[in-house]
Amino acid sequence: MTEPTIDSILDLLNEHRQRATYGAVAKVVNRPPTFLMSGRSRDQRHSWIVNRRSGMPTGYEPAQMHPDLATNPVVIESSEALAAWLREVVEAPVTHGS
Repeated sequence: MTEPTIDSILDLLNEHRQRATYGAVAKVVNRPPTFLMSGRSRDQRHSWIVNRRSGMPTGYEPAQMHPDLATNPVVIESSEALAAWLREVVEAPVTHGS
């Protein structure tokens, strides 16, 4: 995988129904967590990036969250774990639905 971007990470998180924390994603893309989602919509696609404590996206209404958000209990919390997960899913992609 080339250098990950927020959009490429979001695509994979959405495809694999996986949550990751703001801090983990921010470190992987080399941006401050506070400004990671600035200028982005609060919608289902963006809801896979979540708060470490709650496991849910900050400031989202229920309708803005993906309906499968809590299906997978695992939340990727560190940049190292996220980087390893990204390598794994890029090598062996899995898709949901058809």
